[in-house]
Amino acid sequence: MATFPAESQPVFDRIAFFFALEAEGLALVRELDLPESSPLDPALPARYFEGSVGDPAIEVAVAFAGVDPEHRIDRIGTAPATLAAYLLCRRFQPDLLVNAGTCGGFRAAGARVGSVYVGTDAFLFHDHWIPLPRFDAFGVGRIPARPPKEVVDLLDAEPGVVSSGDSFDTNERELEFFRREKVAAKDMEAAAVARVAQDLGVPFVAIKAVTDLVDHPEPGHEAFARNLKRVSGLLEIRLRELVAGLQRRKAGDGGEAG
Repeated sequence: MATFPAESQPVFDRIAFFFALEAEGLALVRELDLPESSPLDPALPARYFEGSVGDPAIEVAVAFAGVDPEHRIDRIGTAPATLAAYLLCRRFQPDLLVNAGTCGGFRAAGARVGSVYVGTDAFLFHDHWIPLPRFDAFGVGRIPARPPKEVVDLLDAEPGVVSSGDSFDTNERELEFFRREKVAAKDMEAAAVARVAQDLGVPFVAIKAVTDLVDHPEPGHEAFARNLKRVSGLLEIRLRELVAGLQRRKAGDGGEAG
């Protein structure tokens, strides 16, 4: 991974994207014309794409946890995300790790379907309760969210706390947790990926687009299924703009997205 003098502005040459769902990220793979490479691990279903993009070239990698061979669905959740993100970082050695994908948002916080958030303040776990001294704090996480300013400046996204868990539905205890912690986006992997990035010392950013509203009477899974394709398309545009902006920064043409 690249290092930079304290007084310089970082140039991100190697960008890795991790998506939980192939439906969230395969459009980006196609638009950037990234060829599929050998698996991150031959024993696992995780898929891996890598290539050079643009001029000046930036190396881009995209990984998915893959399709479970028994159930024939994407391997979503914190455990598959942790493993795939670790393998992605070890394989590609990125300057920047991006967890991009969809999430649940909150009407009370002003979210609507299609809103895009960048994770700030901290990454939390909302269903990892361990009622033992010190383990309780570990369970909640509070992993610092320090997205590079140079990246945030290129994103047309609202700042907000992201909380992750392994269940789609939400119970009353979690709703109170979201209110207390002022959570803006609820997903199933960002905090786990953030912990991997923290352990490996890789700059990290989570970019989340809202498919459903947690505090809306409509069942979240129905809104998610209806909005996934459209919202993933909106997200893909933002991610391509991010890559283009990083290329402009590398070329010395300034960092504003447009």
